[in-house]
Amino acid sequence: MDTEKLFWRIYLRLFQGADQWHNRRFPPSFEARIGDREVHFSRRGIRMTCRRAETMQDRFGGPCNLLLSGPSVRAINDPSLLKKSFLIGVNGSPGLLEARGAGVDLYVVDDLAFLRNRTADFLRYAGRAAFTLVNYGIVAELMARGLTLANGVVVDSINAPFRRARPRRSAEVIFSREFSAGLKPYGTVAYIALQAAYCLGFREVRIFGLDLSSNGRFYREQRPEPSNLRVDYENLILRPFSHVGAMVAGREWTVFNCCPQSRLPVTVLPKVEPNTALLASVQAQLAAG
Repeated sequence: MDTEKLFWRIYLRLFQGADQWHNRRFPPSFEARIGDREVHFSRRGIRMTCRRAETMQDRFGGPCNLLLSGPSVRAINDPSLLKKSFLIGVNGSPGLLEARGAGVDLYVVDDLAFLRNRTADFLRYAGRAAFTLVNYGIVAELMARGLTLANGVVVDSINAPFRRARPRRSAEVIFSREFSAGLKPYGTVAYIALQAAYCLGFREVRIFGLDLSSNGRFYREQRPEPSNLRVDYENLILRPFSHVGAMVAGREWTVFNCCPQSRLPVTVLPKVEPNTALLASVQAQLAAG
């Protein structure tokens, strides 16, 4: 650990409360000049500019596909059909399209462990995406490694807000409908991506790979990324996804779980076989002309 990081951590421990400890990721040398449309970052001579997520609020509409990393996506007969609608990918999920040389439209990474353990994959998938949505912690980690993004879109994290105190825990489930409020994680990047989809303006989302099981991911991992789904499902994941289900029941939007064997009950989100969902979406587009 370098001297700056050490003294910054000592300062936070001695003079700031526990609600500021997440700011250890943002030492004084990490600077962010926040404008109306962009955030200009610098750290020890390295510079990067990211678009503010607020500029993309409600920019899109209609349906989109959300590709996760559950092993059930292996059942998709023609992954290229995922690209017939706006496609959001997370962490390692864009690897499903890699053999075709394709990328996702929006790449979402909220997990520092993924960035640290699979830096090369992160950079490759981000490079093939139209936009890469990250929080300030991901930006700080990238720049600490001497890396930058050309297509970055930055949004604040509700759990670890940039140079502000972490909010107190609330029993109320949070689902952000505005990028300006930040995005709330609940043990899975899928929930971050769902909030992003809503903020972008999509009102129909088809989720692929929402297995929520302990069966790993569809891709091989030399060193498997940590997963706490067995514990997190009951303690973190079920309630917020039930909130999403309530939004569906209230006709605020439509969300399909395209993983018939998903641990998430059909009483929370309706389930559809993935190939059936993809073919139906293509047919609907053809019928619409």
